[in-house]
Amino acid sequence: MSVQTFVGGAKKQDAKKALAQRPVLVLFYMIGCPHCEANKPAWDDAKKKVSSDVKIVEVDADATPDDEGVSGFPTMKYKDASGKETEISGQKSSGDEIVEELKAPKKASRGGRSLRRTHRRGNRKLRHRTLRNYITFRQKLVRPGVLPKKR
Repeated sequence: MSVQTFVGGAKKQDAKKALAQRPVLVLFYMIGCPHCEANKPAWDDAKKKVSSDVKIVEVDADATPDDEGVSGFPTMKYKDASGKETEISGQKSSGDEIVEELKAPKKASRGGRSLRRTHRRGNRKLRHRTLRNYITFRQKLVRPGVLPKKR
């Protein structure tokens, strides 16, 4: 089992090349982070459970490429041969937990309500208007005192 470790800001380009390999299992961590230190035994266990053709990469916070989108530490990613990526973050209790969560793809969230659904809840006359027209319409009604102001 070969593990590549990248520490320091000068290693960003090398880390980027290593992350381009497929399949790859990656740990993004920060030196001195208590969650990362507590996650270390589970990560070591997870490394033993993956197949030998998967490359394992450990990247320090200073060497993390900006385009990886890591927002917290520890973060673990698995990129399979087809390029599909699975990500989990936070401290885990065992290597089995890490492997199982990385195998199961996450469902994408919708990211909020659509404009059409918001309009359906409002006045029927406003259903087919755009958001800008709705705001203008509401401001015209609030000025003369037809509708009470929102708090």
